Amino acid sequence: MNPRARIILGILAGVYCLIVFRAFHIQVLGVEGIRERGEKQYSVKIPLLPKRGEILDRTGTEFAVSLSTKSIYVQPSKLSSPDIAADLISRRISRPAAGLRKAFASNRNFLWVKRQMPSSTADEIVREVREALSRGKDDVGTAGIGTVEEPKRFYPNRELASSVIGFTDVDSNGIEGIELSLDKYLRGENAFLVCERDARGRIIVPADAPIKVNSAGHSVSLTIDRNIQHVAQTELVKAVKKHKARGGMALVMQPKTGEILAMANLPTFNPNSLSTGPPSARKNRIITDVIEPGSTFKVFTLASALELGAIDVRDRVFCEQGKFRHAGRTIHDTHKYGWLTIPEVIKFSSNIGMIKVSEKMDPGGFYDMIRAFGFGSKMGVELVGESRGLVPSRDKFSKIRRATVSFGQGIAVTPLQLASAMASVVNGGKMMKPYLVKQVTDPEGKVVYRGEPKELRRTISPKTSKQVREILGKVVQEDGTATQARIKGFLVGGKTGTAQKVEVGTGRYSPDKRIASFIGFLPLHDPEFLILVVVDEPKGEVYGGVVAAPAFNQIAVKTAYYMGLTPTEPVEREVARATRGEIGAGGVRMTRVATGPAEAESALVMPDMRGLSMGRVVDLMGRHSVRLELVGTGLARTQSPRPGGILVPGTACTVTFGAE
Repeated sequence: MNPRARIILGILAGVYCLIVFRAFHIQVLGVEGIRERGEKQYSVKIPLLPKRGEILDRTGTEFAVSLSTKSIYVQPSKLSSPDIAADLISRRISRPAAGLRKAFASNRNFLWVKRQMPSSTADEIVREVREALSRGKDDVGTAGIGTVEEPKRFYPNRELASSVIGFTDVDSNGIEGIELSLDKYLRGENAFLVCERDARGRIIVPADAPIKVNSAGHSVSLTIDRNIQHVAQTELVKAVKKHKARGGMALVMQPKTGEILAMANLPTFNPNSLSTGPPSARKNRIITDVIEPGSTFKVFTLASALELGAIDVRDRVFCEQGKFRHAGRTIHDTHKYGWLTIPEVIKFSSNIGMIKVSEKMDPGGFYDMIRAFGFGSKMGVELVGESRGLVPSRDKFSKIRRATVSFGQGIAVTPLQLASAMASVVNGGKMMKPYLVKQVTDPEGKVVYRGEPKELRRTISPKTSKQVREILGKVVQEDGTATQARIKGFLVGGKTGTAQKVEVGTGRYSPDKRIASFIGFLPLHDPEFLILVVVDEPKGEVYGGVVAAPAFNQIAVKTAYYMGLTPTEPVEREVARATRGEIGAGGVRMTRVATGPAEAESALVMPDMRGLSMGRVVDLMGRHSVRLELVGTGLARTQSPRPGGILVPGTACTVTFGAE
């Protein structure tokens, strides 16, 4: 074979090999890519809402769920009579017919008409339109209108804990609260409605169009207890209404762990119907708003002075008979006091006494203690929008500023900071990180995150903590400022606060606007929970011991018996001898019987609680001195003692719940 022939043959062989390789690449290696390009040319994916995970309380009760609904879509190009369809639909979904006719006359191939409707209503509308458009025609199923299943967020407890739970927008994006801060866990991945395109590129939705569903969202379990939240919110509403206040806040926390059991705000809102309330009601003021703490801050001045060794609990200070000139300013007390012991300074809430205590401390040491208690720093709770508060800088911590800060003026804190700092004072000196999220689980039930107690630092010694607890126990005694916070069967401790509000715009203290507060804990010697109640701008009575302490009392006693705490103080038992009737919570008839002399407190006859929810049982029985045990979920089915039994103080009462 001559050289020319060899060259020609080699070229032909090379071309042949290239053709074979290309065919192999197209039919074997590149088939997926070709298929994908083809699908893009003749198919289209319309995004649907993802199914968000549930939000649950610590017992598994639902706070937020995703319900199955249907969304109505229209393909204008396939409607045989757009005007008839527009008129029929407008009457059912309360939209102007003119707007629908204009939309249906457009060149759009696909549009949503109404999303997230009750399934039965959506099906009924589509059936009615299809029947009207197909009269005299054979094809009913391709009338250019249809439905697709989509989830809709629903909040079964309405206003309860709504400022904590938050809400989502129409596209299932978290907007506020846990819905926002844990959106990456809750949201899940979008689903898609898979449609086709015709030769002109128009979208065709087959009757059996497949829906590609990706993973659902994770479920979030909170540390909030729905029943404790119900009690806190109910009692806060009563306090705000009674004193005609602008609003209020209530927080229940376990001081040993930092777990938040309840977080209530007023005004509040219904996340199922956002348009019914102002946007300002959606704020979680416990983390976003700052307030001057007033006399509740005296607890931290006291703890700081004891921890730094500046004072001894046996010391006495002279309170100047209610008027004291200090650093060029005149400071007043509500009452005239002379010599007071350190516990009495707290018990009677003397501003002058606290100034003299603060002056015994090194200014730098006092400032460091304030910052160690967390004031001026975010607490790190799992919510968006937390404020740092307002603490003067070290170089501006002047003599007069130290004096006013010592009794709670000239410093602004969030209610969460106040409660967290108080928890560290009474739990032995551990600054615990407050947290709301108990755990996060994926759709298969695997725990992907677990909230656990976290000690941030130590603020005071156990010795100082014990001393402060003993002093705070005196505040609720007969001649203290918070006698209405006392609870029969338990020793409690706490501190009242009454702070002037700063006028917006002027920066001056208002002559008539106050914030009344009480922060307390029980049992006194080994606190299991801590409660903060804040009432904003009460009318008439404005003092914390009169406005906020009674709400603390009711939240505390109901929570104590709900949690099954054993009374720390003996309660006398006597035999019943007389009866009288009254109406309890929710219209349930209660009967009382006298257990001693005519002037003695009466006992309770066991009411019939069958059929009541757990929240109503807690609200009904929590205020009485019985040991309440709740078993199961759902509605009350059985109870012990039976209806009609005598419930003398300390009686064990068991209510068993079951499904409806």
